[in-house]
Amino acid sequence: MNVMEEEVIIRYMSGEASAEEEKKLLAWIAQRPVNERRFLASKKVFELSNKHYASREGQRLDIDVDQEWNHFVNNIGKRKPARERSLMPDGPSGGSWLRMAAAILLLLMSGAIVYYYVIKNSDVRYQTADNTLMVSLPDGSHAILNAHSELSYSSTFGEKHRRVKLKGEGFFNVERDMQKPFIINVNQGEVEVLGTSFNVQGYDDREAVEVVVQTGVVKFSVPEAKAEVTIKAGQKGVYSKTGQHISSFLNEDPNFLSWNTRTIVFDEDDLRTVIETLNKTYHANIVIASEIPASCVVTVTFDHQTLEAVLNVLQTTLNLTYRINGNRIEITRAGC
Repeated sequence: MNVMEEEVIIRYMSGEASAEEEKKLLAWIAQRPVNERRFLASKKVFELSNKHYASREGQRLDIDVDQEWNHFVNNIGKRKPARERSLMPDGPSGGSWLRMAAAILLLLMSGAIVYYYVIKNSDVRYQTADNTLMVSLPDGSHAILNAHSELSYSSTFGEKHRRVKLKGEGFFNVERDMQKPFIINVNQGEVEVLGTSFNVQGYDDREAVEVVVQTGVVKFSVPEAKAEVTIKAGQKGVYSKTGQHISSFLNEDPNFLSWNTRTIVFDEDDLRTVIETLNKTYHANIVIASEIPASCVVTVTFDHQTLEAVLNVLQTTLNLTYRINGNRIEITRAGC
């Protein structure tokens, strides 16, 4: 990285870069993975510098570095050219800018130290609570995380390999790369692909790890159990933790992605199957507290409806009675 590139990065971080400088910066970042790593390292240093001077001045500056990066990529070229400003700005904000610039330049001059501390010892990590989250990976692949899930990968992702770690559930759309397979470590299993779309469910509190392939081919293995299976589009692979074996079969569940699409299709499904799907989709705790006739089947489609709305429909069509006990929904009667 030369001095000119460093100055452009600093101006961008401080909101001083013109639209043309931003375009050149994006092109430079896209040239080589090492450029992107250096840019990300600079962002981390910028954040540390900001926090340092904010604490010294008794101020609090909130900077979400990852959000700023996504904003930069999505809006590059859309911003109006910045008005011309002096490289030696006056006033409190100018002094802060110069202090931050000096700190960044000082740390960048010892690039090996910054690279090792910020890059080598830092994993990128995404976590969800009750929400879902779209994650864009450095290779152009995408992952959508279900609630209560976590995705992490090394900051060197894409250099020699593409490996991520998943806790919970996620739907992946992987960019094809014949030289670098995409590998997901989930629970006890490992999913390896070259480029495809598929769903992986591996919550710790569930007995099985499941992989459903939408397009392409996936290799699903559990090294400790010495078990492996190839799953094609339209198929599901299931690893039993207790039995320690993998099986594959045709996926007959049209709602395996309902947690993401919020579209649920029931076609003469029995009530127990319906409740199981609703619990997975809404992370609910619905239980059947009484005997339900086998004739209670459901044929309906729900599209982006709340759980309350779904229960109201079932209540009307099946003459259900249910009660809410804390976070537990108990079905006490069905008149079908």
